[in-house]
Amino acid sequence: MRILTIISGVLMLATGAFCFINPGQTFLSIAFVVGIVMVINGIIHSLSYLVGRGLNNKGDNNGWILVDALITLLLGILVLCNQLVADMAIPMVFGMWVLVSGILRVEAASHINRERKLSNFRSTLITGILTVIVGLFGFINPFVAWVTTVFLLGGFLCMQGINVIELGVNMPHERKAYVRIYKRKREPVKITSEDETPEAVEQRLEARAEEEKHAAEQAEMMENLGAVPDEPKV
Repeated sequence: MRILTIISGVLMLATGAFCFINPGQTFLSIAFVVGIVMVINGIIHSLSYLVGRGLNNKGDNNGWILVDALITLLLGILVLCNQLVADMAIPMVFGMWVLVSGILRVEAASHINRERKLSNFRSTLITGILTVIVGLFGFINPFVAWVTTVFLLGGFLCMQGINVIELGVNMPHERKAYVRIYKRKREPVKITSEDETPEAVEQRLEARAEEEKHAAEQAEMMENLGAVPDEPKV
């Protein structure tokens, strides 16, 4: 889910860049693309939260992450259903979306362990503050009147894309430990009458006891690592 979260952030960032490149387009002409990207992002964001709850990072993965994901999903559905048709309402609605998202990221930063994850705390806090600042532009009337709706929407989407990418990079995840178990090839031993002397038998018993001791030590080590080796062949 970590990779999918980063991909969804890149997708939203690319959608915002598309809005910057085509500022003359109307919102209705790009509403379907924007809505699809937001719905995909909201679904992946929600699944990332649910997967993260199963890891040993519940303190960082708080419920406000899910709230942010559900808001994105709901707004994406509204866009797909053509419920946002007034150009004057679009900057305020999307500005509110970005503003709330930024506030939730700042709140999420407060749950991060600063001693163990200082860089994670700083990146989350900085992106959250920047997201809040960008969201406020949707409520500045002179700025809204100066730029086109699509251009302003591009700024919102780009900021949210960066926000999601940061979440994906720092989201809780587990690392797999790979343990290689090497098997020794054993050649068949032919026992002759000379090998049945008391000295030879005693040497074989000592060698067997030493091998069993080594196998027990190896089994204990592998059990601590979560792997069980094959039983030795005698």
